[in-house]
Amino acid sequence: MPTGHQRPNPIRVLALSLSAAIAACSGDYSGGTAAEGGGGNGDGGARAASVEQLFTDQVQPRLDFCRTCHVPGAAGDVEDGREFQLSPNAGEDLANLEASWERLGGNNPTSRILLMASGQETPHTGGAPWPEGSSAYDAMATLLGCFGDPDGCDALLDGAPGDAPEDDLPLLGSRHGGHAWFDYCEGKDDSAALPPDPRSLVQPGISDGKAVHYNAYWVDCHAYPERIDQKPHPETCGDLRARDEAGAELMRGNGGIHAGTFFNGDADGSPLEVSADQYNRLWRAWGLNERPDNFDKLLAERYGMPLGQERNPYPLPGEDPNETEGGSGQLPMFMTQFREDDGTWTGKMGFTCHACHSGKAGDPEEGGIGPGFMYGSGNPLPDISLMSREVGVRSLNPGAIFSIFGKSRGTNNASVVNVFFLLNQQTGLRLDRYTLDVITSGSTASGDTPAWWNVGSRPVKFQDGIWSGDASRVDMIFYTPLNGVFGGIEGENWVREHAQDADTWMMGLESPEYPMDVDESLARQGAILFHSKDLWGENLDNPVPRPEGGNGSCASCHGAYSPRYVNDPAFLADPSLDGVASYIVPNEIIGTDSARVDTNNEAVNEYATTSFLAYPETVGTDQDCSAQNRTAASGDRAPGYLAPPLYGVWATAPYFHNGAVPDVWGVLDPEDRPALWRRVSEPAPAGQEGQVVMGYDTSLERAYDEQRMGWKYDELDCGDSGTTPLLTCSPGGENDPVLQEILDLLYGNVIAAWNIGNVPTLLQVGRRQIENRKVYNTHLYSQGRQGHEFTRVLTDQERRAIVEYLKTL
Repeated sequence: MPTGHQRPNPIRVLALSLSAAIAACSGDYSGGTAAEGGGGNGDGGARAASVEQLFTDQVQPRLDFCRTCHVPGAAGDVEDGREFQLSPNAGEDLANLEASWERLGGNNPTSRILLMASGQETPHTGGAPWPEGSSAYDAMATLLGCFGDPDGCDALLDGAPGDAPEDDLPLLGSRHGGHAWFDYCEGKDDSAALPPDPRSLVQPGISDGKAVHYNAYWVDCHAYPERIDQKPHPETCGDLRARDEAGAELMRGNGGIHAGTFFNGDADGSPLEVSADQYNRLWRAWGLNERPDNFDKLLAERYGMPLGQERNPYPLPGEDPNETEGGSGQLPMFMTQFREDDGTWTGKMGFTCHACHSGKAGDPEEGGIGPGFMYGSGNPLPDISLMSREVGVRSLNPGAIFSIFGKSRGTNNASVVNVFFLLNQQTGLRLDRYTLDVITSGSTASGDTPAWWNVGSRPVKFQDGIWSGDASRVDMIFYTPLNGVFGGIEGENWVREHAQDADTWMMGLESPEYPMDVDESLARQGAILFHSKDLWGENLDNPVPRPEGGNGSCASCHGAYSPRYVNDPAFLADPSLDGVASYIVPNEIIGTDSARVDTNNEAVNEYATTSFLAYPETVGTDQDCSAQNRTAASGDRAPGYLAPPLYGVWATAPYFHNGAVPDVWGVLDPEDRPALWRRVSEPAPAGQEGQVVMGYDTSLERAYDEQRMGWKYDELDCGDSGTTPLLTCSPGGENDPVLQEILDLLYGNVIAAWNIGNVPTLLQVGRRQIENRKVYNTHLYSQGRQGHEFTRVLTDQERRAIVEYLKTL
């Protein structure tokens, strides 16, 4: 505090006189932002009549924003942050503000309080809530000027803003994914015209100078309906609803008359069909002596395919499905019973996309909390290899032995676009300068399926952003009638007719709300950190290169969600971009296992230009919807992985594109990721211990780790069951064993080599072998846990706050 003042400081007197009046004020903040209006010097606001009015009307409300982090125990309670410290009691604000001002060196000539809050001095984890020239900045500058020069305070008040700040939007709040059109149409007539698709706004230049950065852009795959013989986009709420209903009929399963199944479209038979008799005998493959009464539950557990809350019937032994409304049994959601057009049940079943795309969190059917079965969550539960082997062998249907196996339970390799591009060619057999590079492209290998409820927030999609978000054909890749996979016009026409309906239904799905308690005070800190903390700020010494755009925060890559920031033009060019993420993070920055993006090389992307899946009709137009990562489409954008939207992230563990990290805490702390781990399993039913295989535990009460935000797991040592020293791991070390390094060369350079190496054996396997597939081994090809190293600079308190905030999305 400057010396030489002989009379009592009026600010100190004011602090004492106001403390009693405002001691009961809460800490519920409403701080200013760059989007704030408010009356400044030139806005016609009335002059503040006194210091008291200035503090009460202009400064006090904005200090509530600061109080979110700058109180004991919060994110700002660190060495530098303690220089500016408030308390939970708003009645102490003035005294604390003056003390902080003194600690920070007073006005020199501008207080560091203003320099940090306006972004002129970094780091400040709260971003720049009071940009220079805003009424928030001017009001605080006036008050701090009065601190430094009480005698000149009246003159300073002459130029101070007089209008009270507008109420700010809250920090917490989420639309929970889906697509903005569905929110818009709620309560509107069918004739209401739809606004532009928010994703279509993501074009070059829209994020220039904004906190949220985009480098991959929307392409309209349906801009030429007369050329591609495909439906245009919906234009009214009625169109949207009709497509949503048609998509639901195709996608939900549950014995619907026109439910889709693998390589069969929506017909009532399939090359992969399984009869009820064959299905009912699966218990024999499990080593049991008789069909157990809880057969449906045990099958769902063994294969990791959840039972849904809706009825999904099949006939039990001896039942006629047409006399029992489809049967008394309950299929897991990865299968559906076929019906004829007149509704007749056939007693035969096919496979659905829910095998990989829909999972479970919580056991409400058993009295537990949580949503239970979740459409479109991604499914981290299945052992597709085990299911394929046993169902395929028992049904005498080798076609049921799929090629999308994972090395471990919960993973798959459904994204084998290099294989599909080879098979699905409009020009027939293609031999050119790219062919050898496709054959030697390798295998994308282990993948963790993204959530469908984020489809409506992704201008591009798949883990590496290879597809436009409007490329709906690929969404039907496993439902395409078999002749369409090989270029048959009948199968392709089925996709043209149905793909957009399916895509619309997926776009409308929303993520479930976090079903447990949230510490809202901590979550508000997390909201500020998520949107504003620059991970490459001064003195943080981040070892990773800085991204090319954005403000360096989590939101810079993953999008903005908080109403406060969504409506701040410093973050987004338009509030309708709420939750939209479209930044492909270059490999040198994201650093995660590169097997998948390396496989989808330039040749694979170029092969897409003659594949029906990738809209060859649009190549060369101004809306080229073919593979978006080929040089002709991406320009000089470096290859990498697409940062996903984070709606419902609490329900989508494990994390990274390959599922290598079991919880969000490990994502934020690279030092706290296990090399060998196994998610805990559900307890076996009484009397069946040691006789049956149980899947991963989905009980939120028993098996969910709220602090780390992910499912509980056991960390293993090399040599524990499920690992083989020197072959799959190195005892006492973190290096990959030599054998795995040799296999990496094979898998990474020969198309589908990894898939072929993981084809399930036709021989009987025991429970121990099945249990061992629950081990996630980060030493294996494509399963590395590295990357996201830039979050090393976070403190544990900041990690806790961000985790708590993510629960609210």
